[in-house]
Amino acid sequence: MARRRVRRGGRRRSGGFGGFLTLLIIVALIGAGVFAYFSPQFEKVPPKIEMDKNIYASSKNPIKIKIKDNVAIKSAEVLINDGKNETPIYAQNFLLPKKEQDIEIKLPKEILKSNAKLNFIVKANDSSLWNFFRGNQAVAVAKLVVDSTPPKINMVASSATITKGGSALAIVKVDDESLDKVYIDVGGGVTFKPIKYKKDGYFASLFVWPFNQDSFTPKIVAVDKAGNIASYPIRINKRFRKYRVSKIKASDRFIDGKISQLASEDSDYAHITDKLEKFRAVNELMRKKNEGLIHKLSKEVTPIDDNWRIRPFHPLKRAKKVADFGDKRYYYYKNPDNIISTSYHLGFDLASIKEDNLYASNSGVVVFDGYNGIYGNMPMINHGFGLYTIYGHCSSILVKKGDRVHAGEVIAKTGVSGLALGDHTHFGMLVQGVEVLPLDWMDKNWIKKSIYDVFSKANRIIGYNSN
Repeated sequence: MARRRVRRGGRRRSGGFGGFLTLLIIVALIGAGVFAYFSPQFEKVPPKIEMDKNIYASSKNPIKIKIKDNVAIKSAEVLINDGKNETPIYAQNFLLPKKEQDIEIKLPKEILKSNAKLNFIVKANDSSLWNFFRGNQAVAVAKLVVDSTPPKINMVASSATITKGGSALAIVKVDDESLDKVYIDVGGGVTFKPIKYKKDGYFASLFVWPFNQDSFTPKIVAVDKAGNIASYPIRINKRFRKYRVSKIKASDRFIDGKISQLASEDSDYAHITDKLEKFRAVNELMRKKNEGLIHKLSKEVTPIDDNWRIRPFHPLKRAKKVADFGDKRYYYYKNPDNIISTSYHLGFDLASIKEDNLYASNSGVVVFDGYNGIYGNMPMINHGFGLYTIYGHCSSILVKKGDRVHAGEVIAKTGVSGLALGDHTHFGMLVQGVEVLPLDWMDKNWIKKSIYDVFSKANRIIGYNSN
């Protein structure tokens, strides 16, 4: 009986050790699992593939894809599926894995010639040890449209003549099923965005010959989603206009008065003590900042309807023009040869009696009603179709941002706010952020010939009847 008890006791001791070992193994496995589950090396977040659901491709432009991951991207692969077979066209293991990878794919010639319906497949793997050390994988599929045909552009109607510094109108038809954008390029990096007009495929836009740009070769440019580009010249008669150049004395009284006042009102320039530096800061830097705000506010092109009508702009009754548009001004100090600063005058200065009424010649929406540095108190109105007006140096503004104003409504009163010495208003006009000669828009005959006659001609060609 004793031996049996000894043997049973031995078996119990052996079983206890085995159970303990098994428990250790289980705990170790659980610990390893927990470690793997929570360890950064075993993270489970797949990469993100950024690309459009519909990809338009041509032989000219590669397809661009961005892949992102929370740790690092290990590899990427691109395939083309024609419904039957998958053809690999790109495969890359990245030697230096990082969180973002940009890849560019040039399609093989046989793919570019294919008329089949194709799917564009991108696969990306990260550097995680998850999924049995294979990492996390992301797959993205897009419809691939091969397009090597550029858009077709036809001129419908345009203004016959444009003056340097002036405006014109063009209406065009653009055919392309995958059209991406249309714009008018007038050179010098200046472009204008047309709006859709009446029927699909038709576009209309005002455009400007910048007053400080001698070369002027306007053209319509159309780009489709595959990157194919077409251009069409706008044939228009050009009238040169010579703009005035003048020298103006910057007196101590002027600098110590208006210039110092404006500088003190702006923290960017209030610290300047040197007279000439202060003058340059206000006349050039502050002016640039103030004009930048005007340009920004006048970029939007608001669609128009059949009720859009523009009357000649005459914001001030009994007005006398005391400064012209496009003047290049050289400011000198004491000696006419001592030029200290230059600037352009970008509107008409109109004067009448003190604090006279300023009128909205045409309806529109007020987009600004505040103080704008050298322009002083300045209401700004959006008249639609990319056409804007500003009224500077006002003593008071009688409208607020967001107000809908109507032709004949009093919007402000003339004054001497901003960089003004005598009571007047600075009347400026812009088309899509570009200053334009107001003279055209103050002429009833010009508006008829260059704007409404062009619309009428286009409507006849399009077959559109506003009635």
